[in-house]
Amino acid sequence: MKMKSFLQKGLFIAASAFLFSAVFTSCSSKSDDPEIEPEPSAEHFTIASWTQDLQYIASASSLTEGSLSFKGKGLEANGSRYIWHKQYVYLMNLPQKKFIQYEMGKDGSLKEKASILTDGVVPNYFQSLNIVDDNTMLVLGGLDLNNGTIGWARIKLNDFVIEAKGTMTVPYDAAKAGVQFSVGKAYVDNGKLILGGYFYDNESKGYIADGVKALVYDYPAMTNMKVIRTTVTDAGIGYDYLHSLDTDEEGNHYFVASAGKFWTGMGGKSGVVRIKKGEADFDKDYFVDVTTPLGKQACLMGINYMGNGIAIGTVQYEELMTSVRDRLKNVGQLVRIDLKNKTVSLINTPLSPVSMVRSPLVYQGKYYTAISPVDDIASIYEVDAAGAFKKGLTLDGGGSVSVQLIAPHPTK
Repeated sequence: MKMKSFLQKGLFIAASAFLFSAVFTSCSSKSDDPEIEPEPSAEHFTIASWTQDLQYIASASSLTEGSLSFKGKGLEANGSRYIWHKQYVYLMNLPQKKFIQYEMGKDGSLKEKASILTDGVVPNYFQSLNIVDDNTMLVLGGLDLNNGTIGWARIKLNDFVIEAKGTMTVPYDAAKAGVQFSVGKAYVDNGKLILGGYFYDNESKGYIADGVKALVYDYPAMTNMKVIRTTVTDAGIGYDYLHSLDTDEEGNHYFVASAGKFWTGMGGKSGVVRIKKGEADFDKDYFVDVTTPLGKQACLMGINYMGNGIAIGTVQYEELMTSVRDRLKNVGQLVRIDLKNKTVSLINTPLSPVSMVRSPLVYQGKYYTAISPVDDIASIYEVDAAGAFKKGLTLDGGGSVSVQLIAPHPTK
């Protein structure tokens, strides 16, 4: 299997073979799945997880104590991409070729509300999920060999329908046909769409990184592509299924620049690059080097902004790896990043597979992620802005558990 295809579709897709496929005849459908109703509580949280056998979403009344068993208590929900916004969790189901909307109730209930068939929309499955505003999600996708054209679609969230779709140009050189641009995370600011991603050479089976590049388009027209570049490192940015893009209180945007030889780069320095609010080019003087301060070949994978200039990130130690498949071993750890002072410090959490970077949660001033050491109990960990951490809710999936998303239910 090609490394690029392996990365884009996720290491655990084999688990989807256990789920049945369904045939749907409309682009938007309502579900009559039973509602899951936990015990009443002031707060509830949805946790999406891959277990040893199947994939589930289930709700818990606390992230800091107790235990959660997915089997028999959650909804089976095969997913490849996840995002949440307001009272909804959205999940890209590859085997069923559906993009599914789940509603989180105040009482902890979970139910499938609607779905959109994805075949032919962008054109295959929704790779990159991006909230543009409270009622708009922009999804992007392309074939492995897209030859310079990818698809986009805007989803109207209130009605959960596709309100517009089309194609857009990405960099491509026919003389180097093996080199393809893979779409990453994106955001909209000041009438511009800023799109991250990375270049992969399908012939040499390696990444191509010449500085750090992003693409800029007029929005919502999705035209007039411009390539912007900074030379602070050689890396890909905004990998699509990770939490690799965030924004601070001032509206400045931060991309994860992954420079590992096993992850969108050339084995150099990973870190954080910035584009200031309202601008459409990199801040050329800004780079937070995460690799050097840790004293190891640490590749930054994801970040979540907490506030007051502080972000929590996840690194994988590539010196412990021989291939990308080793990210399923205990090679990942948390780091505290001061984005204002450009300093980095290790958070000495247990080593774990790096699947914990998918979609952690920042909630009421705390950071929550799952740490799932191989052959040990998986748990939710709470981390404060100073980097202090404690173990909370334990997770049982009948074996290994890999958490993909944590989201809060509405309380009012």
